[in-house]
Amino acid sequence: MKKVFNKTTNFFKKNFKLIIGVAVLVLVIIIFFTIQYKTTSLENTNLQKWTESSVEAKMSTVQILTDNSKDSELIMQCVDKMSTFNDSGEFAVRDAIKLCNMGIQLRENN
Repeated sequence: MKKVFNKTTNFFKKNFKLIIGVAVLVLVIIIFFTIQYKTTSLENTNLQKWTESSVEAKMSTVQILTDNSKDSELIMQCVDKMSTFNDSGEFAVRDAIKLCNMGIQLRENN
């Protein structure tokens, strides 16, 4: 048992810098990917986050999802109204924007 322990400690003593280097590299890769995929847009959040966000973030999200700048303010007001309904906190922002946009398009075509 003592031989196994000595072999293990010798291995760690010889490869200490390598082990620390690999651990740091893995940590940097994990941090890079979490920062890379962490988004500040509201596209994939729920309406609870929508109510807490700034007007600029809301407007940019509407413009990203609709590519329609003339109705962006109206869509934003529609989603704001939807966020005040009971149990709307779990509704996805993406779905709410699509629903409002479709309603505006239907109103314009009729």
